[in-house]
Parts: sequence; structure tokens; C-alpha cells
Amino acid sequence: MKKDVVCLILSYPPLNSQNNGTQRGWIRDVLGITQKAREALYTQEKVKVLELSSEMDKLLSRQIHDIKVHVPSDILVNMCNGLSPGYQAPPEAMLDRCIDDFMIRQISQYIQIPEIQRIVISEVNDKNFLVRLKNLSPIRQIFCLVIRVDVRFCSTVKDIEGRIIEQLAFSNSDRGEAEQLLRSQNFLILLDDFHPWIENLHHLGNGWWNSNNTQKIVLASFQFYPGVPMDLEIRRNHHLLSWELFFRNVGEVLHSSTIQKLAVHVLRQCSGHLRATVLMARALKGVKNVRIWQHALRVIGSAANECVQYCAFYLEMEGTDKVDLLERWMKEDLIGTLGKGEQIVQHLVDAHLLESFANGESVRMQNEIRKELLKFYKAEMNPTLLVELDGRGLTEAPENEAWEEANEMSLMNNKFSKLPDNPNCPKLRVLFLQGNHRLRVISSSFFQCMPILQILHLSETRIKSLPPSFFKLVQLRKFFLRNCELFMELPTEIGELCHLEVLDLEGTDIINLPAAVGKLTNLTRLKLSFCAQTSHCRKDNHSNTIIPQNVISNLLQLKQLSIDVNPEDERWNAALKYIVKEVCCLKRLLFLKLHLPEVLLLNDLWDVASSLNLSCMRFRFIVGRHQKRIISRLSHESAIRFEEQETCLKYLNGEGTPTGIKVVLQQATALFLDRHLTVTSLSEFGIENTKNLKFCVLSECDEIQTILDVDNDRNGVFPSLVYLELHYMKNLRSIWKGQSSQMPSLSNLKVLALHTCPKLDTIFTFSLLIELNSLEELVVEDCPEINSIVTQEVLAEGVGPLQEWYLPKLKRLSLHYMPKLASISDALAIAPELEWLSFYDCPNLKILHLEEVSSCKLKVITGEADWWNGLKWYASELFQPPNLDDIFFPIERYTDLRTQLVEINDLLQAQKQKTEPSQQSGPGDSLRVPSIEFEAGTSSKQKQVAA
Repeated sequence: MKKDVVCLILSYPPLNSQNNGTQRGWIRDVLGITQKAREALYTQEKVKVLELSSEMDKLLSRQIHDIKVHVPSDILVNMCNGLSPGYQAPPEAMLDRCIDDFMIRQISQYIQIPEIQRIVISEVNDKNFLVRLKNLSPIRQIFCLVIRVDVRFCSTVKDIEGRIIEQLAFSNSDRGEAEQLLRSQNFLILLDDFHPWIENLHHLGNGWWNSNNTQKIVLASFQFYPGVPMDLEIRRNHHLLSWELFFRNVGEVLHSSTIQKLAVHVLRQCSGHLRATVLMARALKGVKNVRIWQHALRVIGSAANECVQYCAFYLEMEGTDKVDLLERWMKEDLIGTLGKGEQIVQHLVDAHLLESFANGESVRMQNEIRKELLKFYKAEMNPTLLVELDGRGLTEAPENEAWEEANEMSLMNNKFSKLPDNPNCPKLRVLFLQGNHRLRVISSSFFQCMPILQILHLSETRIKSLPPSFFKLVQLRKFFLRNCELFMELPTEIGELCHLEVLDLEGTDIINLPAAVGKLTNLTRLKLSFCAQTSHCRKDNHSNTIIPQNVISNLLQLKQLSIDVNPEDERWNAALKYIVKEVCCLKRLLFLKLHLPEVLLLNDLWDVASSLNLSCMRFRFIVGRHQKRIISRLSHESAIRFEEQETCLKYLNGEGTPTGIKVVLQQATALFLDRHLTVTSLSEFGIENTKNLKFCVLSECDEIQTILDVDNDRNGVFPSLVYLELHYMKNLRSIWKGQSSQMPSLSNLKVLALHTCPKLDTIFTFSLLIELNSLEELVVEDCPEINSIVTQEVLAEGVGPLQEWYLPKLKRLSLHYMPKLASISDALAIAPELEWLSFYDCPNLKILHLEEVSSCKLKVITGEADWWNGLKWYASELFQPPNLDDIFFPIERYTDLRTQLVEINDLLQAQKQKTEPSQQSGPGDSLRVPSIEFEAGTSSKQKQVAA
């Protein structure tokens, strides 16, 4: 059974295109062992059978390892155990044609392997299936003699052979002549409706085989009977594999009969390709709109497919302007007109393969979608055209021969310290070398024979300079040199690369920009990072100008401009006025990153003479003067989250609420307010100006006493906010002050993190608590005045609970370094979906109410072991004390807390990988750990229930 399951899965793309010679050799070995095992069973040689079984397991495990990348383990186990799919197939005959196609593909592939002589097909539900197989053109080309025989009334092998001879128009007396004819022919005999209980089926046709000819017998049955002794058994129900993968990844939406019909069409268009099936299912997960499914169908198998492939390989991670993408498609001859391209982009957006942003002016691709697409397309590519050796830890680059025929070389994330001196690469268009951290020097002639190279990635290497041959790459369009911290000087020869469209030097340490960059008039993206001018630079006679005048204004095609500077660099402050003026001339600019020490410079970007339109742009603005400090208050993870937002404003060391800041804030989706000197509430910037904010971080704003000071606002407060994080807020006392607004406020908030707020004594008032129906994570650390996350005084006034549960979506709750904490929510029933509950250094928390920890989905509780052992529980009429010891993880006092929490989380993720392979898990899947049982046991926790 296991052998047949493996063979079936290997018939699906992309596995069926991966090294067919190796697969056929594997099948021969398996069939050889199977034949020996039958003979051993017949002679009752038990020891030999065990040896052969062990040998078979080794052979099968080799292929199963590759298969598990595409098929989850539980599906594979069920198939090997003969179980039907776990998900209900659509009713009637909706999938029949699709499944039959997959079966015929498998038969067509394996029928050409000489060692496979007898094939049985079970659970056939179409009486015309064998007729369709018989009439296939490839079958007629392979076999001279194709006959179909009805054997439903045959009860022995001899009866079946007699019916075949009759079908050949021979009598039983002429049996010898019939067998002679069969031995001389390439024959395919199709036996319809046979009975699997017939004995010695493996002897069927023993006298007819001739190794010089292609000869097969295919038996079809409407039922399934395990153990039929054939070379290969094909179960129709196993070919529901694609449907099961699709169902598992697309979700409950597939219960709709209308969506089911469209899903079957998607499966047929994907041709059962395992990666494509999962990819399309994930793109359509939870989508109930029929039109979106129809758009998805238009994408697959159309001209849009090549455009999708282009986006998977070449679309920038942060996205790009839509018009720019269409122009690139036209250059690659993927589309004929911009109108056609617009239509394709819309189809891809509607099918969730691309994501539109910046008011529809730009598009990007989600990382999850990109990864699956890359796997899909790379599996389809000719291996001689794509040399893919990324992430293998190689210390030596490929030999020269490997470079000669390649169109693309993927050599990133290895350990190369040296590259070939002068590889001959007449066809090479794409070269990825990023992530080779040991690569310091590239030979002077390395790029000499790469005449058509268009994309070069050297990011995250240790190179200090570019070799002379680099400037011979006259066809180069995209050059990435990100995070090369030792790279300090860009030669003036860069101006010779006139076709360059992308020059990305973000994360380098260049001293200044050569004036020759102004000659690169095709640039659409320019990203720069400058080091501060030092005495060393002045001694080397480097220019005192960080960016020469008229360089930026020459680059009229620019759509993305990013400039990182050291805030202490006086050259930047000296050049800013003309740089801002030149930036205002860039009519096509869609993304801008700048550091502006003065708010007045921000105003210059939007004056009447400027060509910039803030509402149609993405931006990263740092406004204000930096102050040097040793430790950043913002964690690395939070800084990354901030940078990922579409439009970001970081306001440093500010005073008051300038008009320029308010104007930018209206369009911003992320705000980082750092060390503001005067405001006492975020509301002072204007509630109406924060309606688009999704991400907000406040740090060291010493005068802020409450985040929101609201007085019956009619429009709701922070309606878009998803993430709110506070750090070192010296005088903060509350999150919310004033009456509730008439419209929902903070209704989309998912994460609230409070760090080191020494005077904070109120987190949730009751009126605020009822607004937070979307909150998924709450972190409170080093807030010594908090005794409960819900203010007791409000509940004591007689304002009773209005709903059964509060914080209905809360999944993670972390309470650390809180010496006065005595209760989580003062017995209010909260968090029915809670999965993670972390305590540390909360010495006054000695009793828990079961209403506070009643989630059946709880997987982790952390805290000190002695605190846990001394903890008591209040009894409840509604909730019985669960046994929580099994999910408690002790925290060591003298080991870094964050490190321990990360290790616990990693452990759980590892368990998740074992139970749900990542390849087939959706992005929103939760960790499947057994839920807590409410049993009448005698654990240490249950013995301490307080009366």
C-alpha cells in the first residue's frame, strides 16, 4: 500500500518533473523487492521476508522525505493506511473529470516503465473510463494491440485469459497461436470490472511476456480490495489528494456549492500541481466573493501567468509603482499595451496574488505568496538555465562550467570567500550573491564576460570596493549593495552604467555621492546611506559636500528616494535646503525617506511650488534633532515593525504641535513620538489627525499624563490603530481620560504594550474595556503601581458587567515586574481565547480567580516555580479548577527573562512543526496543543482551591 501511495504522489507535479531517471530506478528497485517478497511468502521464508521488508522501508523513506515537503504527514499516513480523505468531496460528479485526468496522467507515466506489467485501478466510478484510456493518442502510438475485455463473470485467472483469447478472435483450441501473437506484439489489455478475490492474479498472462516489447495488463474495478498482488495499484480516492490539500488551505468557505464548482475549475487549471494548489488555496482563503474566484481562474493558465512569474522573481519586497511595473512588463514583452497590463494587475489584485496600496498607485506581493510562487516556478525551470545553490553553506563557488549556460545564478547565503577570476557567462542575466558574509574581495576581471547581466545582488557581503570590470556591465539595470558596512566609496565610473534603474546602497557607509550619479537618468529607485564625515575623511581629501547640487534634480524618473544620514553630520544640515528644493521637482516620486532636523524644512516639501503629493506617497520622515545616547529604548522587533508601515513619522525632541507635523500626521499610518518635551496627551495633536494611524509608539515623553484625553468625541478615537507601545513614560497615569466617544474607539487595536511607566495606576477602565474587542496581546512590564489590569473602583460603583466575556480575542497576556499586582482582572471573566499567560516578579499575586484563567485553549503559563507552587485559586460556581501543571514552564531568576520566553516559544513552534508541517499550514493557524481537561483530579493546584 505504501509503495502505491508513494508512486501516486510522485506522478503529481512538481515531483513528476524532478529527476525521472532516479525515480524510475527507484521504482525498479521497489518492484524487484516486491517480487522477491512474494516468492519468499510463497515458500514461507519468514526471515527473508523480514529482511526484504526492512530493505523496502529504507527505499520508501528516501522518497517519503521529499514528498513531505509537499504533503502533510497526517495525509500521507492516512493514505498509507487505506483511509479515505478527511474532507468531504463535492457532491455529484463535479470532480469526476478532474480526478480521471489525474489517474490517466499517472497511468500514462508508469505504463512506459518496463518493470510495471500489471496495473490495477480500483474505485473506478465511470464505465467509460477504460474506453477513454484506450482512445488516447499516446496509447495508440505506444501499443500496436489495444483491447478492452469485460471480465465481470470470470472467477479464475484461466477464465480471464480465455475471455482475452476470445476477444482476439481465437478459439480455446487455438490458444497457442493467440499466445504467440501476444508475445510478438506491443499490447495493452484493459480488463473491465474484474473481481479482486480471484486467486493467483499475479500469474495472469505469464506465458505472454516478451522483454523486447512493451506489454501491459490494466485491471479496473468499481470497488477497493486491499492486497491485490499487482505491480502497481491506483486508488481513485487517493487522487482526491489535490482536493484535500485545497480544502485544508482554503478553509470553510469551500462548503458553498457555488464556490466548490469554481474550486474544481481552479484545481483543473493547476493540473494538480501540489505547490500551485496550495498557493491558490492560500490566496483564496476565506474569500466568499464569487467574482474574486472568477478573477483567480482568469490568472491561471493565461498570459497573466508570466507576469506573476516576473513579480515573484523581480518585484521589490517593499513593492513598486504600478506604472513602473507595467513599463517593465512591456520591456520584457510580457504585455503589448499598458491597458492590457492594467487589466492583468487588477486580476492579480482581485485574486490576492498582488496587494494594492498607496491609494492604488503601487503594488506589492506578500512574502508567503512570493515564497510559494518561487518554489513553484523554480521547480518548472530547466536546471541548466537556473543554477540554484542558495543557503547550502558552501565554501567554494561553482566551477567555470556551471556558469556558461546559466541564465540565472542563485548563490546567496553561502560561505564564499572567493569567486572565480573570470567566469564566462554569455547568457547570465541575474546573479544573486547576497548573504555571503565572508566575501571581501572580488577579482578585477570577475564581471568581464557577463555582457547581458541585468540584475546583481551583492548585499550583506564584506566587500570594500567594486572591481574595474563591474563598470563594464553596460546592460545592468538593478544593483543591490545593501548592508555592506565596509563599503565607503562609490567611484565616479558608476555614471557609465546608463541603463541603471535601481541603485540600492542602503546600509552602506559611503562618505559622499559622486556627481556622476546625476548621469543615471533612468534611475527609478535610489537608496543611500552616508557615514558621518570624520577627520580621516578630510585627510583623504574627500569632498565636504555630501550630495552635490543638481544631482537629485537630474533624476527626473525617480519614484523612490531614500537617504539615511548620520544626524551629527554637519554636511547634511548644510546641504538640506537645496536637497529639499530638488526633491520637490521630482514629479514621479512615490516614496521618500528623509531626516529633517527642523520642522520648517518639512513645510517646504508641501509648499505651492512643490510637485509632491503627500496623499499619494509613502514616506519615512524623521523630524527633529537627535541626541546621542548609548541604549535605544525601542526594541529591535518594534523598530522593524515601525519601518514596515506604509507612511511613517518619527518626531524627536519636539515642542508643541507644529502645523507641519499635523499635516503629515493626517496621512501617516505610523507615529513614533520620541522624547517630546511639552505635550501632556496625544490628543493635543488633534484626534481628527490620527484617524489613519495603525501603529503608534511613544517613548520618554515625560510630560504625557494620559494617552487619550477625550470629551465625548462623536467620530470615535483611533479607529484604525492596531499597535500601541509605550516606553519609559515617567508621568503617565492612564491610557484613557474622559467620557466614551459616541462611535467605536480603538476597535481595531490588537497589541498594547506598556513598558516602565512608574506612575501608571489605571490601564482599563470599564468603559475602555468594552471597546477592546479586537485586542490579541497585552504586555505590561515594570509598572509598579498597577494592582489589576481592570480598575477596581469603576466596578465598585455598581457598573456591572454587560457581557459574558471581555477581551474576547486576547491570546497573549504578559505581566512582568509588577510588585503590587494582586489580581489579573478582579474576577471579571476575560479572554476565552487565551493561549499564552506569562508572569514574572509579581510577588503580591497570590490568588487567581478561575474566571481570569478559564480559556480551554491555554497552552503556556510561565512564572517562578516557588510562586507557582504557592499559588491559590478562588472557587467558582461557573468554572472548575483545571489541571494546569502540564502547561506550566518555570522561569529561572538568574537567567535573562526574554531569552527564556523566546526559548519556550521556540519549543512550542517546534511542536507545531511536528504536528502541522509548515508547508501546508495557513499563515493564521494556531498551535495545536491538547486543550486543558477539566478533570476531578488531585493535582497540587486543585488541592489549594480557596473557599
